[in-house]
Amino acid sequence: MAMFDLVIENGVVVNSQGTFEGKVAVRNGKIAALLANDVPVEANEVIDARGLMVLPGLMDAHVHCGHGTPERENFACVSRAAAAGGITTIVDMPLSDPSTVTVETLEGKKASAEGQVVVDYSLYSGIIPGHLDDIESTFHAGAQTYKIFTCRCSNYPMTYDGALLKGMRKVGELGGMVCAHAENDTLIQELVEDLQAAGKNDARAFLDSHPEYTELEAVNRFIFMAGLVPECRAHICHLSIADGVKAVREARGRGMNNLSIETCPQYLALDEDDLIEGGAFAKCDPPVRKREAVEELWKYVLDGTVDMIASDHSPHSFEKKTPEGGNFWTVSEGCTGVQTLLPVVLTEGRKRGLSWERLVQLCCSRPAELFGLSDRKGDIAPGMDADFALVDPNAEWVLRNEDLFYRNQWSPYTGKTFRGKVVKTIVRGSAVFDGGKICAGEGYGTFYPMKIKR
Repeated sequence: MAMFDLVIENGVVVNSQGTFEGKVAVRNGKIAALLANDVPVEANEVIDARGLMVLPGLMDAHVHCGHGTPERENFACVSRAAAAGGITTIVDMPLSDPSTVTVETLEGKKASAEGQVVVDYSLYSGIIPGHLDDIESTFHAGAQTYKIFTCRCSNYPMTYDGALLKGMRKVGELGGMVCAHAENDTLIQELVEDLQAAGKNDARAFLDSHPEYTELEAVNRFIFMAGLVPECRAHICHLSIADGVKAVREARGRGMNNLSIETCPQYLALDEDDLIEGGAFAKCDPPVRKREAVEELWKYVLDGTVDMIASDHSPHSFEKKTPEGGNFWTVSEGCTGVQTLLPVVLTEGRKRGLSWERLVQLCCSRPAELFGLSDRKGDIAPGMDADFALVDPNAEWVLRNEDLFYRNQWSPYTGKTFRGKVVKTIVRGSAVFDGGKICAGEGYGTFYPMKIKR
């Protein structure tokens, strides 16, 4: 009889092939076998998952870990929050101080992260003016996805169209992916200036400065660029509008097979009323939309058009999320979200018919595929890393700030009731979160270079 390090038994296992009741056997940090419950095994540790869903460890491919801005976040806190949310792999954005767009800055970030993280991680690079010559070296260093902004950002340069096209051509030659924050800068700024000149300084004014067309124009422009460079994978980050999804779907119908779509929990759970009534903690960019837009976006999440869901965890201090003198323009944009990604999507999704299999596609297998980790992450199958989220599907609970592991303990979902709770998170065969507590030492997490497939 084979001896295993760990066996998880009696749970409902969900993977890319479907759902089944059985055992998952682990040896040397890898999944060694999937077995029926009546197959006898020996193991050093046995977890009875009766009443639980056994999911692949989730992958959050859009996280701002705060490198260089420790007042916002750090790798220790954000990775603990990920573990508490059933997330076993995070991908950190290049919006750091300094921007992570060179091999030197990548190595500096890795050196900082390696002593802090409790889950595994990968790193983005970026395409910004003045650093097009760094694309090839960062690609070979394992950062094979490149963030760009079509609008201005507080701590990251906007990439103008000419530099973007050059960068996409280079990334396409290498086989990587360009990921866009797609909003039209001048359309937004003109509205901001007009609203401020009219003395409009509340949350409604912020929403009015970012109408849907300001996002849709940039989405269509990025699709156009992607059509010029079909060998370059083109990914749209945090898409908040159904019309943007429709534009991608139409482009795919014309034969463009290099496009992918990401949305976020805030666009699937929150709406304009949450921002106006609940205030600054729900302020993000693009902003949350009208309730009708939320429901329309859900249709494309459920039908398979949207590829993946990521948190866009972008924290700030309480001071930065507090309006100065009641002026909402002074509030920093960005939501916390890594710890709540799974409970938000699970709670809201099941109201609308989201299956466990589709959840795994959105939050595990498809992100791993897009970000070049599918040979190791994102599924429960022999040979894969033994990463799991054990979830009680029926547990109801209320989020409290003190339960959050973030550097800044706030959430737009504080006080909300969720159905479905992570009870244990396992990374490479070892528990990192169990019963509300972190049980892995800082530095347990490992850097995973991307291996994006053409």
